[in-house]
Amino acid sequence: MKKIFALVLSAMFLAGCAQLPTKVDIKSGPELVAPEAADFSYYIPTGPSEGSSQQEIVSGFLAAGTGPQNDYSVAREFLTDEFAQRWNPAAEVLIRDGAPGFTPSGESSLMVDVRVGASVDEHGSYRENLEPEQITLRFNLEREGGEWRISNAPNLTVVTSPVFSVVFNAFQVYFYNNTQNALVSDVRWFPSRASTGTKLVNALLAGPSAHLAQGVVSSIPDGTKLTIDAVNIQDGVAQVDFDSTALEADALERRLMLTQLRATLMQLVGVADVQVSINSSPQEIIPANLQTPSVGGAAFYLRNTGIYRVTGTNDTVIRGTAGFLNAESVTAFDVTEDGDWIAYATAAGVTLVDNTGLSGRAETVSTRQNVRNLFFDSYGYLWVIPVGAGEPIEIVSRAGERKYLFENLRGDRGQVRIGPAGARLASLETGELSRIRTYSVSRDLAGWPIKLTLGGLVHTSIGTVLSFTWQSADTLRVLEETSSGLTSISDYPITGPRAQLSIPPVTGVEIYTGAAGLSTYLVAENGEVWVLTGSAWRRVVANAMLIATND
Repeated sequence: MKKIFALVLSAMFLAGCAQLPTKVDIKSGPELVAPEAADFSYYIPTGPSEGSSQQEIVSGFLAAGTGPQNDYSVAREFLTDEFAQRWNPAAEVLIRDGAPGFTPSGESSLMVDVRVGASVDEHGSYRENLEPEQITLRFNLEREGGEWRISNAPNLTVVTSPVFSVVFNAFQVYFYNNTQNALVSDVRWFPSRASTGTKLVNALLAGPSAHLAQGVVSSIPDGTKLTIDAVNIQDGVAQVDFDSTALEADALERRLMLTQLRATLMQLVGVADVQVSINSSPQEIIPANLQTPSVGGAAFYLRNTGIYRVTGTNDTVIRGTAGFLNAESVTAFDVTEDGDWIAYATAAGVTLVDNTGLSGRAETVSTRQNVRNLFFDSYGYLWVIPVGAGEPIEIVSRAGERKYLFENLRGDRGQVRIGPAGARLASLETGELSRIRTYSVSRDLAGWPIKLTLGGLVHTSIGTVLSFTWQSADTLRVLEETSSGLTSISDYPITGPRAQLSIPPVTGVEIYTGAAGLSTYLVAENGEVWVLTGSAWRRVVANAMLIATND
């Protein structure tokens, strides 16, 4: 995908490299932990005190949900010996909003009212509530050794949002796009524990999140399970042992299977490779040569003298562009990374240019006059996004063939951006309430987009959404206008809590992803272009209209 911006004067291009995030070492489900493995310890909760009341026991138990180390060993101290063996803290996590309320129910029960702002299921999928949901949890207690202990409770933990941000981390589970030529990440949330690898593999076996399901596939046969609920590590190699269902995969599918597992598990500290076994029989598999797509790439800008590739030193013009392009009439444009194909929109419609020959061959491929934006996807198809929400998105092949897709927006259409690997689409719905809807993109075997399936809403929380961009494969960077008229930038994972970024020094109107997703361009209302790298802002252009970065 490319994100458009066109410079009238000059632009700067920041390069960098992308990498999979790293987290923790992995070992096992039922704690087959190698000696060097250890749980990260962010909080150290305290166990029950002698003579504690029923409410103090339940309150202490809830507070101990901040300590996942040693399989929540401190929290289990508040339980009876028998129930401590059965309680499953990984089944669900509730992220509460406000303090819980306690109400006695009979002589040995306590009801706890919790306002839930978000939750995480057993496979790490994060779900946010538009409004906090009030739920009631029941705790039964009995005396054991003269002290109150919990004999029955829900299989879950309860944490606050700040605690969640410290104890839990975002991990990626990897699937393939519909044509299986690129990996697509599905973000999940788990605490950093020795058994994180087990959770990641089980999440992979359970399948993609609902918002992504129509746009991705897995090479692992349906119904495959781990022979024991454990992923162990030996000398930096994650050992994954599947049951006989995995034998249904043919040789190519096994290569793809290993590549999925490597992408998913090698983000963990201490994992350098993955060994797949089936019923304890090691499989000799060569991984497929596929890379995880990253955002960012070549950058281009538009002048009266043509379209230029930003190099950071002497920017070079894309050959032939000065001859067929009237820069002042262009409202949107895009260029493939090699410069061989160019598309631009004017009041007369959309023109597609084959720039591979000695002179560019231009053809009008759409008569749409009001184009919001346009871009090439990773398959080379051109997406033409009209302003009107009632008008379909137009998809054009390099041969000039057309197909149409509908998002079924409820408001007006703002920006539309496609994610890496072409499996996700995000569309800004403007109007009284601005919001970003995500879609999974279904494709046929030739890569043609054939269907958009609504995935969900990205719940922005600061103000009116002005602009957004894919800052990573599963995170949107969003520019919002606050109630005071200033602008703010935040990262919103497709599923997960918001992260506030450095406040822009000027009032912005649009943002675009920089090279490799390591920077962000901000176009200010006064025409300046600023770049955010880390937490530092720097002005790079004094007077600009548009820019284009290549994802």
